[in-house]
Amino acid sequence: MKRFIRDTILCSLFIFSIMGVFASVTFFKVFDLFDPIGDMFSDFELTDIVFSQLSEDPIADERIVMVNIGTLSREGIARQIEIIKKYNPRVIGLDVMLDLQLPFEEDSALTRVLSETENIIVGEKLIDFNDELDHFEQTIKPESHISDQAYLGYVNLITNARTQEDLKVCREFTPSEVVDGETRYAFPVRLAYAYDSMKTERFVTRDNDIEVVNYKGNIISFSSSNYGMKYFALDVYDVFDENFTEDLFADKIVIMCFMGKYLGDTETTEDFYFTPMNENYVGKAKNDMFGGVIHANIISQILDDDYIDQMSQHAEIILAILFCLVNVFLFKIIYGAMPKWYDGITKIFQLVEVMGLATLMIFLLLSFNYKADFTLAIIVIALSGDSLEVYHGVVKNLFSKERRKEIFKVNRRFWENE
Repeated sequence: MKRFIRDTILCSLFIFSIMGVFASVTFFKVFDLFDPIGDMFSDFELTDIVFSQLSEDPIADERIVMVNIGTLSREGIARQIEIIKKYNPRVIGLDVMLDLQLPFEEDSALTRVLSETENIIVGEKLIDFNDELDHFEQTIKPESHISDQAYLGYVNLITNARTQEDLKVCREFTPSEVVDGETRYAFPVRLAYAYDSMKTERFVTRDNDIEVVNYKGNIISFSSSNYGMKYFALDVYDVFDENFTEDLFADKIVIMCFMGKYLGDTETTEDFYFTPMNENYVGKAKNDMFGGVIHANIISQILDDDYIDQMSQHAEIILAILFCLVNVFLFKIIYGAMPKWYDGITKIFQLVEVMGLATLMIFLLLSFNYKADFTLAIIVIALSGDSLEVYHGVVKNLFSKERRKEIFKVNRRFWENE
């Protein structure tokens, strides 16, 4: 029994060492041929199916109104704000970078309007992330004559993209970051706080470094998304023409942001993201949500107390280790007791386990807003059957003097026969 348990542990270590080798970037450079396949699945998570295929059609969130600023100048944006604030919104969020210094005459109208608007949040961007210290070192703010007239909230969203043209998949966000010793809050968190401070405080006290975006809907039904409008949106000239009812903005959160040159514009890549709501959840072809609308989804989940809890990385690793030990233990029994049945039985066992864990991941997210990650467990399950055979057929023999001699004997006979 001691030898049995020892082999179980050593074989499990062997499986994790294989995973370590395959996770090596240097090793995978050998397989450049398969990059297109890897790229297709690199942006996919199994739980995306919940948002893309299984979520219910959204109920409109009447607390939030989206306004497209298109390609307006700062003077045009100022004019939009003047019109909107006449209808008494609770708070206005301006999701646009205003860091570029412009001549006074181009900025004066916006500066004046901001100074006359009581509750307005303007976007800033955090840059220069320090991996060692785990925080950003700088922030790009609007010019001081603008930032002095408003509250600031950072508009950064978590993606793996390096440029606007790269694939930008957004599943998560950070509620707050520390910059130069000062805590700064995300743009949607600032807006939610201005609307309902108690609910936002409850969200912030969760004290999670990263939160999952609980997506509910979009501004319009893009062809790449199964789900339609959750947020009412006005296009650029709908505001100028005051093409809306008088109560539309009253006591609401208004998010002014870029949503294309016109509503429905899908040719742009500026501030346009892929989300789990994308119908093509593998090998995504078209972006489906603008950054401002992602902020709106975040605000909705804060105000609805509708959060998604995540499995910790430690729990994921522990679960993978347990599955590995249990599988190797059971497979060793089958290997010794029924060697002729080994391949068939273990493959069926592995298939049932993988399908069960995949189904459980989807069920937990759909029913309990809990995002479990069984990826490591699924990998060790997939490797355990064949790895056990390699361990017994190769690894153990390499550490046996008698077995190593057999290799040389076979080689000598081969060359003698040749």
